[in-house]
Amino acid sequence: MLNRDDALKICDTVLAHARAAGAEDAIVSAQSAVESHARFADNRITTSGRSEDVVITATVWVGRRRGAATGNDAGAGALKQLADEAVQIARVSPVHREYVPTLGALEYAESRAFVAATADPDLAARAKALEGVLATCRAEKVTGAGFHTARASATAVATAHGNRRYFRNSEGGLSITARTPDGTGSGYFAGDHFDLSKLDAARIAEQAVGKAVRSREPKLIEPGVYPVILEPQAVADLLGFLTGAFDARTADEGRSAFSGKDGKTRLGEAMFSERLNLYSDPMHPDMPAAPSTADGTPASRLPLIEAGIVKNLVYSPFWAQEKQREATPGPVNYILESTQPPTALDDMIKGMARGLVISRFWYVRQIDGRSIMLTGLTRDGLWWVEKGRIQYPVRNLRFNQSVLAMLAPWNVDAIGAPERRSPLMVPALKLSGFAFTSTSDAI
Repeated sequence: MLNRDDALKICDTVLAHARAAGAEDAIVSAQSAVESHARFADNRITTSGRSEDVVITATVWVGRRRGAATGNDAGAGALKQLADEAVQIARVSPVHREYVPTLGALEYAESRAFVAATADPDLAARAKALEGVLATCRAEKVTGAGFHTARASATAVATAHGNRRYFRNSEGGLSITARTPDGTGSGYFAGDHFDLSKLDAARIAEQAVGKAVRSREPKLIEPGVYPVILEPQAVADLLGFLTGAFDARTADEGRSAFSGKDGKTRLGEAMFSERLNLYSDPMHPDMPAAPSTADGTPASRLPLIEAGIVKNLVYSPFWAQEKQREATPGPVNYILESTQPPTALDDMIKGMARGLVISRFWYVRQIDGRSIMLTGLTRDGLWWVEKGRIQYPVRNLRFNQSVLAMLAPWNVDAIGAPERRSPLMVPALKLSGFAFTSTSDAI
């Protein structure tokens, strides 16, 4: 990866060429990344590889007209050509009505999201970890497939007004799908961490394989509204649709779940369970992120939901300018957690009279933005609970469920401890009701 000096030198070179070509404002980024992986299927490692890349992007304005060009050649001639092309595009483009001048010099905190050993993983240790994963699959007579990755990137940004920043991040991940030989049982589990040494491959394999074995020969139940326990992966599969709704502009324009009546928003309303907090924090010890938003605003802790109350909406630089306020210092990640001591998943099950435990969802789509109504299917583990015990696996179901109703004050019974599902940290949730509309033959 490019170090700070080399990355910013590329940015400064492109900026100088852009100014010489007539750019009145400009922002240049140089991102370098290294990624390695190992793929396995049919209980054996099938492929592995490593890639490195550099992506350089120049965005310029000439008379409030915007042009952009991207390349991956850091040679002197290529950098000049990149800048010239961006300026040429700007000259023939329409006026950019949402132009906001690029940022000037700002101070940023040090990023905590990078570990060098993740960028350059120990391949022998990876092979040993995967052999343990495959041994677990063979021992339980299931077929395992999955992906082990380690990635790191460094991003430098420089603007015509003097903003200069450089951040690094890393992430390792492992996902496993296990299937039983009779084709009736399937399990999935995934984990990730910015420090690859803290990725627990044995636990991930144990969870995926165990779900496959326990989900064999599922029984049919009728669709309807049931109490449910969503494991963290299932929560992560849905929560992204909520986090994307906090945009202030769509709320102000009456186009989002946080739009109110008469042109107002729902900021300050108790829309969610008082048990819930949702926030962003670049310095979170388990989910550190770049201390800068994508547009360069220095990031800091940002509450979005506090004890069920909508605390903040997210203002982009343009919309902040329109509304005469500051751009929002985030979000750069999302942490959903309980305002009270968390409840263990086993205790949630023990306290359930009847209902379902859901491992994950897939093929999830939004069908109404105002209520964040989603549809999709359960997958890789669904079980019926009665009198505090899991009784048997259940055939998969299709759901139609509003996220607003799912997290409403009357619907959240218990919350677990958050787990990483990058870029989220989410807990298990015990809910009073969740709406299923039909059955599915998918495994």
